[in-house]
Amino acid sequence: MKRLLLFAFIAVQDAVVWALARRVSTHKILLAPGIEPLRWRLGRWRAARTFELAVRRVPAYRAFLAEQGASDRLDLSDGVAHALEQVPPMDKASYIKRWSVAERSLGGRLPRRGVVVDESSGSSGTPTSWVRGPDERLATRMLLQVGFSRTAKDLRRQPFVLNAFSLGAWATGMNVTSSLTEITMIKSVGPDREKIIATMREFGPDYTYIVMGYPPFLKALFDDPRLEWGRYDVVAAFGGEGISEGMRRRILAHTHRVFGSYGASDLEINIALETDFTIALRQAIDADPALARELTKREEYGTLPMIFQFNPYDYLIESTPDGELLVTITRKQNINPRIRYNIHDRGHVMRLRDLRPVLRRTGHTDVERERFLDLPLLFLYGRSDMSIDYNGAVLAPDTVRDVVNTDPELARLVESHRLITFEDSDGDRQLHLALQLVPDAEVMPAQRDAWLAWVPDELRRLNGDFRNAVCTAPPHTWPTIAFYPYRTGPFTSDGAKLKNEYVWQLTSGERAAIELNLGHVVRP
Repeated sequence: MKRLLLFAFIAVQDAVVWALARRVSTHKILLAPGIEPLRWRLGRWRAARTFELAVRRVPAYRAFLAEQGASDRLDLSDGVAHALEQVPPMDKASYIKRWSVAERSLGGRLPRRGVVVDESSGSSGTPTSWVRGPDERLATRMLLQVGFSRTAKDLRRQPFVLNAFSLGAWATGMNVTSSLTEITMIKSVGPDREKIIATMREFGPDYTYIVMGYPPFLKALFDDPRLEWGRYDVVAAFGGEGISEGMRRRILAHTHRVFGSYGASDLEINIALETDFTIALRQAIDADPALARELTKREEYGTLPMIFQFNPYDYLIESTPDGELLVTITRKQNINPRIRYNIHDRGHVMRLRDLRPVLRRTGHTDVERERFLDLPLLFLYGRSDMSIDYNGAVLAPDTVRDVVNTDPELARLVESHRLITFEDSDGDRQLHLALQLVPDAEVMPAQRDAWLAWVPDELRRLNGDFRNAVCTAPPHTWPTIAFYPYRTGPFTSDGAKLKNEYVWQLTSGERAAIELNLGHVVRP
């Protein structure tokens, strides 16, 4: 009886919330301050309801639970939170790749109409299709519109969105266009500087241009001297990967605001947002090592986390013991439910009630004054599966390994490899692919040049996102690749650790201390 009453209540409040959320003007009621504990509780209840819905109606999920030896019924005797913790996590390898799209859908089939399919190839090399039904797309559209309206309300001029995310089958560009068309002017140009500059010249400085795209593209755009940026009012919105505060400052030289969004094709494109509060908090953490130690795992992961706010009513976000994020989309509208989905990003969640005492104790009350939403914080450190982000694409060292091993002679000569990212003196993010030769190996110049061309070609062939990323990246941020004699350059200190390191994300100081051969550029 308790279970029936719980889910009946969830159904009723879902209907009320859905009615309020359909209009931007009434959606703000759902973000009212003071009800954060209620959002947490309702989010967990909705996650439990979505679990039981998937058990009843999704063939693949029933089979997945059976394989994991897990119960298909939640034991609520110790509370909903404890019950959800007993549900086995899923990820792309253990669930998405194991069953067909139809088997992962409600009712074991796809609807005949109203379904949009987008894709991502990520680091696996084989494109993965993601299906989104009409109710799911409506929910995403409503969230994007609310976020946009909060940005637009402070603008001095009529907003004009320039969507510079990759178009075509990729999720972000397509969803941004479909979501914002109803409420603003928008032109979807893709990552094309020529079109953006031409558009801004044509329409003139009487608009506030909200330029949305991947960070490397935005940085290159605002470094372009062909436009007198001081004449224009510009806001920059980024996604796909994080930025450094140094890059933010460079972009702010030409804009009056820079903010980011966190999402994933595997889940949704707009799970969490940067706010003025989270930006101020991140900058305080960057400047104060004591605050960083209290709030983050910066010393453990070696990177400053991006910080976002998210609504726990729509997304239940947890962390595994290894620090990986588990995301449950709590709403029932998704035709392909994802429950405790491991996106393989490192991160953790903090509630504002736990943050406030730390800010006061460390003398950062000025940061707290920036807060305008009492939503929890998501600290994001990047990929946990040793992948790197490049211009919105994900490249894994395992993909490089597979390419190298395709050629027997190349595999014989290569000892190890490493993906190295760093920010150069101009604030641009760079990617370098380093291949270490075995001891005493010699490679003839002609063969070396052939392999330096062949390896990137194979990477582009295997990973569609990487191919697209190179094609749309500014030329001065195209990747570089080089061979290194054994234990030289970035491999000089190898052997000091038990395990090889396949990914390096270097600070400017670390980059200066390492000799890299950046002469061979990977071109589109």
